Amino acid sequence: MQEQFTYAVARIRCKELMLLSEVDINRMLACNNYKECINILRDKGWGNEDSELENYHALLSAEESKLWQFIFELVPNRINYKIILLPIDFHNLKAAIKGFMTKSLSENLFISGGTIKTEKMIKIIENSDFGELPDYMIEPARLAFEKLLYTGDGQICDNILDKALLETIKREGEISKNSLIKSYAEFYIASSNIKIAIRSQILNKNTNFIRSQLVKCNTLDTEKLAIESQKGQEALCEYLLFTDYAESVPFIKESLQKFEIWRDNKIIELIKNEKYKSFSIGPIIAYILARQNEFKVARIILSGKLHSINNDLIKERLRNMYA
Repeated sequence: MQEQFTYAVARIRCKELMLLSEVDINRMLACNNYKECINILRDKGWGNEDSELENYHALLSAEESKLWQFIFELVPNRINYKIILLPIDFHNLKAAIKGFMTKSLSENLFISGGTIKTEKMIKIIENSDFGELPDYMIEPARLAFEKLLYTGDGQICDNILDKALLETIKREGEISKNSLIKSYAEFYIASSNIKIAIRSQILNKNTNFIRSQLVKCNTLDTEKLAIESQKGQEALCEYLLFTDYAESVPFIKESLQKFEIWRDNKIIELIKNEKYKSFSIGPIIAYILARQNEFKVARIILSGKLHSINNDLIKERLRNMYA
């Protein structure tokens, strides 16, 4: 296994040379138009000669497919990096259930990657054959399906599956022996809990609702988080100042979007140590997260340039880069 990862990490190191750097991002921001941005990405190996300049969605989708094709060939046993694939699986499960209910199933609803092929996911939902799903998805999928069927409330469906995702990521972190997976799982759960608290304030949700959505973790007292967040932003921030997430407070006070940017930047900070490791799955996971971050940043810049948005407004939404 160690030899397998050593070879895989060596391949990853070569791929890392083509990651977008802060210099590349600044070059894209300095571009006079959308086409110039596309050309910079092409120089970094994005797309091909047949790529449609006007359709950056297709370009990003193609890059995501290239990423997963490379990773699946490099490390065929997906259980090694399952924690990164879980959000994709749960997103696609939500898309399949909602698409089926609204008779609007389309490939555009799904994202590439994951442990379950899109065709299989669709077939499972169409046949209500939930037993074909992984164990950790069976009951949440059945419950979400039934709730949406009888209430027509898509938010309830989302809440059920979002919590199931967090609980599954938590278990992955607990059983893993890899330090990055453990740290990533804890931060993912804790920061998701904070995001739930912030969103619940915006939507005026009560304490019982907040409690029902939070998932216990080691670095936050979820009961206290629920109680304080229900009191308002000041109470929530006051509590967080005495936790490992004190530095998130100024961003929370600005907006939910600013908190999400802080969260993404902390993940990049968390994975940077993997650049100096060679004998574990960590560097592969770090590369996946780095590329997903790239896609997010590229989407923001390309959309901004295409719609002639001011550079200052674009910069406000950008994330730090791994390279």
